Amino acid sequence: MKPFETIDHWREKHPLSVLDPIRMLLGGILIWKGIEFGRNQYDIQVIVDNGPFDFISLSLAQYIVMVHLAGGFLILIGLVTRTAILFQIPILAGAVIYTPSAGPSALYSNEAMAIFVFLLLIVFLFYGSGTFSADEYLKRHPNG
Repeated sequence: MKPFETIDHWREKHPLSVLDPIRMLLGGILIWKGIEFGRNQYDIQVIVDNGPFDFISLSLAQYIVMVHLAGGFLILIGLVTRTAILFQIPILAGAVIYTPSAGPSALYSNEAMAIFVFLLLIVFLFYGSGTFSADEYLKRHPNG
């Protein structure tokens, strides 16, 4: 975790508070997509079935919904952001790779949105939770 400690030290000295609302928006988008996938299980099932994971398609579809909901919430509030992002990255990588061949009712119907969300996940994987986050609050108030 040495690279993340170095990045956190740099971030504390050079706060970019503009990234905090973007992190919150990213969490909101992931929650929204999790709700959308939960409502339209068929759409997510089609994408998973078209990929190389057809033998576990139902489990994978449920995993995607739950990770988007739980991980999106954690990213939104800034709690264990990097861990939540590590669970999101494989899903978004799959969305970027498999969405174009799946048609208009795909997991991420807009490939540009999937790429944008994927890139934001990479940024926040390195940047972390930011200044206005539960992680920062817990770091500054260790006793509650």
